[in-house]
Formats: sequence, C-alpha cells, structure tokens
Amino acid sequence: MRAHDDDDDDEDVPVRGRPRAPEEFGPPPPEPHECKEYADRLQLLLDAIEIPGLGRDERLYLQRILWRADRLRKRCPKRFADRGEDRVVLLLRSIAETTNGMAALRMPIMMAVASCLHPAWTDKGGLWLDAMDKVPLVQIEATLRSHGLEEHLHTAIKWRLTEILGPPIVSKPMPKTPPRKIKPPTVSQAAWDDVIGMEKLRRKKTATRKVVCETAGPMPSRVAA
Repeated sequence: MRAHDDDDDDEDVPVRGRPRAPEEFGPPPPEPHECKEYADRLQLLLDAIEIPGLGRDERLYLQRILWRADRLRKRCPKRFADRGEDRVVLLLRSIAETTNGMAALRMPIMMAVASCLHPAWTDKGGLWLDAMDKVPLVQIEATLRSHGLEEHLHTAIKWRLTEILGPPIVSKPMPKTPPRKIKPPTVSQAAWDDVIGMEKLRRKKTATRKVVCETAGPMPSRVAA
C-alpha cells in the first residue's frame, strides 16, 4: 500500500455546508440613517427650534426616527402618513421647551419620552407641554439610576403623565345612524308599508333571540357515556 503523502490532492474529500464567507476588513458600512441626507434634514430641524450642541448618539437616534418614518410611509402610505420631522420636533419640544430644558436631551430620556408620545396626550397641545413641565425627567432618571432601575424610566414617566392627563386612550367616534330608507317612486305605499313592517319584525326577532342566548348562557358540553 502506498504511504499517505501530505502533498496528496484532497479533491476527493466531499465538502458539506455553506462555503465560508470572505473575510471583511476595515470598518463596517454605515447604517442607512447615518447618511448625509438624514444628517442634513435633522440639522435643519435643530436650527429651526434653536437646539445646538446635541451629542452624536442623540443625533443618530433622531436620524433613525426620520429614516424609519420614511420607510414605513413608503411601504404603506395610508397607514403611516406621519412625517418623521413632525415626530422629531414634537419630541425635542416636549423636553427642551419645558422646565426640563436642554440638560434632559440625553439618549435614555429621549427614548423614554418618545415611547410616551401617545396621540391621546400629544393632541392636547398646550396641556401636553404643561404636563411635561410637571415631570422632572432628570430627577427621575437620577433616582432610578441610583437604585439600579434605569431600565424602568419609560414606566416611571408614563405613570407620572397618566396621573396628570389620565390614561392615553383615544375616544371612539359615535356610531353613525343608518340612513332612513326612502320609498322608491315605482312602489306603492301599501307595498312599502309591508316591507317596512317585515323589516321591523325581523329586527325584533333578532333582538329577542340575542337576549335569549345571553340569558341561557353557553351550551353544556357533552360527556361521553
């Protein structure tokens, strides 16, 4: 038998699994929200509401809000019609233009407040800003951090706002009254009265059947003998 040579070709060895990906060198490519377009759009907003000196992490977070809003609106314009600029301005004003001031424009606080921007609250306009005046964001964050509970910042802020504004529930619109049926000109009054009478009888039977079902409760389950 011929001795095994280290230089022998290994082409007959079967290969299993996916081939290894080529090694990548250098820094990773930038995220979509880190491009110059979103940086310029954010800077226009910061200049308009006069907020200078925002940190890099905070800028990237706001740029991500702009990018995500664009992506959702492109995917489903009817469902996601809100512009990212509106949400960014609302978030910045809710913090910087209240008693919290510029010192509260930090990543943890911004993320917590952003999760509390419920339309049931923010649509109240001045009442929303008045409520934010009564929420000491920096103090709440410092207290939670001293106890190792900084991950509950969102819950603490939401609880405080609920005390002031009530639960963030959007009231449902009143149900519309069905339009009254009008007699067609080609139908006689007697025939039309019969149709209306049958419709009323059908509704009465339906309501009676519903009441009986609710009173009787669920049907008993069958037990095998």
